[in-house]
Amino acid sequence: MIDDILAEKKAASHKEMILRDHRMKAYTDQITDSQKKLLEMYEDKSGSRTKELTTIAGPNVFSEFYSRLKATRDYHRKFPNASLKLDDSIPVPKINPNFTGEENYCKYVDMHDFYKRYTNMRVFDKCNYFSFLGKFHKLHLVKKDKKIGSREYQKYVQDLFTYMFEFFQKRHPLADAKDFQRQIEEDFEQKWATKEIEGWGDEQDAPAEDDEDAIEYAPIDLSKYDTWEALEPLGMECLKAELKRVGLKTGGRLQERCKRLFLLKGKTIDEVPNKYRAKKHVKTVVAKNIAKLEYNIKMFYELLRPQIEATREYIEKKLTKTYEEIQAEREQDSDEEVSESDDDNDKQLYNPLKLPLGWDGKPIPYWLYKLHGLNIEYKCEICGNYSYWGPRAFTRHFNEWRHSYGMKCLGITNTKDFENITLIEDAITLNRKLKKMKQDRAWKPEEEEEFEDKEGHVYNKKTYDDLKRQGLV
Repeated sequence: MIDDILAEKKAASHKEMILRDHRMKAYTDQITDSQKKLLEMYEDKSGSRTKELTTIAGPNVFSEFYSRLKATRDYHRKFPNASLKLDDSIPVPKINPNFTGEENYCKYVDMHDFYKRYTNMRVFDKCNYFSFLGKFHKLHLVKKDKKIGSREYQKYVQDLFTYMFEFFQKRHPLADAKDFQRQIEEDFEQKWATKEIEGWGDEQDAPAEDDEDAIEYAPIDLSKYDTWEALEPLGMECLKAELKRVGLKTGGRLQERCKRLFLLKGKTIDEVPNKYRAKKHVKTVVAKNIAKLEYNIKMFYELLRPQIEATREYIEKKLTKTYEEIQAEREQDSDEEVSESDDDNDKQLYNPLKLPLGWDGKPIPYWLYKLHGLNIEYKCEICGNYSYWGPRAFTRHFNEWRHSYGMKCLGITNTKDFENITLIEDAITLNRKLKKMKQDRAWKPEEEEEFEDKEGHVYNKKTYDDLKRQGLV
């Protein structure tokens, strides 16, 4: 593990870097397992360690010692050739990342199977593989009714998210993918509660039409009832109101309603079989599950954007190459160390100006470095004073996760109006100004609503009401 950490200073190929991360992940897993075993030994749940210490520290210490010494001598007298071999070396873990040929050690994504399913579903438009990689995460464009009614679509988004989650684990083995997913789901729950999920805002928790003549009943506490028969004195209407409130079907006879409501005792609505739930509640649960998967796909797309963009560029280049050239490039990527020195493999590249590396693993020319403005540093206070080198990276970062998260912490929606805004004070001031402009553009009946008197004179509402109270119109 130390060798891998020290080897990071040496230039290595993409393949070596990925395999190195997987080896370090395997070593950390071994250390974690050993810590768990040691904790179990120190906790001494079986009591064997306590028993051993009691025996050693008891009143018959010397007799216990000599009895064990005699047993050890008898064993070696019986087996004179027996020896104890201690292996202090740490076992090398076996790694099996299971990359596909198209992924090329997680350099690219392999989504051909999902592209076939995408083109064969009616809810999507036909497109080529290059276009698919650029828009497969924009699932909010599909109509909600088609999503909820298509099991094929639900299976597709589930499998797509599973692939992206596993690919992220293979590409970043040292990162905690489950922690990322937990944060994403917490963010989803907050946005779902405030109806901010893109494409699902009008569908979330639509208010039911209340009957004006209906009697309002107090909620029923099922913990006070031991059997469903005890619910019968409540009556049909009370049971119907309670069933409607908790999301169960409201029809049937009195006994059926009592049995159906009693199923909720000690359970949640999600633990009750679907056949007892109201159709509207089932539809809401399905919609929320689909929306959660879509939101996870969208967020993991941002995390895997470099690999997806690299795949699109590779597809464009592949269209202009022959089969032999493609095979030669794959062998070169897998076997060659792209930044290897010809004279000395362990010698680092001479890069006093700290220029970024090009496609060949060597520093780019200085004129190209100046041409793209990579010597210019842009700092963004919203991103935590993070530095971006070059105008291209600076412009692109306004749509990336770091800037979006900083805007979210300020309570501001990241829109195009805030592009090129890097200071927190400027963002807050602009947000207040936009809110004020929105209020000014809002409809004001007192000033903008017009009234006409009998003589044809036109007044606004406030003036007309004043004149009418004075009896002038």
